[in-house]
Amino acid sequence: MAEATTTWEVGMTCEGCAKAVKGSLSKVAGVTSVTTDVPSKKVTVVGSASKDAVEAAIKKTGKPVKFVA
Repeated sequence: MAEATTTWEVGMTCEGCAKAVKGSLSKVAGVTSVTTDVPSKKVTVVGSASKDAVEAAIKKTGKPVKFVA
């Protein structure tokens, strides 16, 4: 699978939330980069992991998540 960049809206309220999301995503095979922006509640993921795998990893943190692009 080719590398792609996806953007997600995640219910993060602090840097602790962002750290939890990054930690969960770092365990997903194929994820090469994760960028979080708490004020805009956006997470950008780069890699070859499927959208389903990325969404499942974010949901494991208990945060609401929505695919943006």
